[in-house]
Amino acid sequence: MEEKLNEPVDDALEPKDVTDVVFEALVQKTKKNIFLINVGLRSKGTCVSERDLEEELVVEKQTSSDLREVIKTQQQQMKEMMKKFQESETTRVKQEEELKKRQANTDALIRTLMSMIPGCQAKQ
Repeated sequence: MEEKLNEPVDDALEPKDVTDVVFEALVQKTKKNIFLINVGLRSKGTCVSERDLEEELVVEKQTSSDLREVIKTQQQQMKEMMKKFQESETTRVKQEEELKKRQANTDALIRTLMSMIPGCQAKQ
């Protein structure tokens, strides 16, 4: 511990605190480092071991992987929905064109029938 405490420090970095050096040594030597917490030199929030960080990283990677899978699924669903929308829009346009043709035929039939009735020709 004394060696770590006496290591030269760059100008940009602060010198190592005794508590930090003790903490690092305890993390390397013990599984659960609660000594500094018990003596009041560290709070529970600052007592993070390398294992805890690795576990947190694994959890974050899994969460990230899960989110990527959700995004992939949603993108596939969007593609399917867009395809269905385009198909329904194409069908709607075809039906509208067919309806216009029927309406034109009906109008022509009505005109023909009206022309057969005497006295209706002037109203056209």
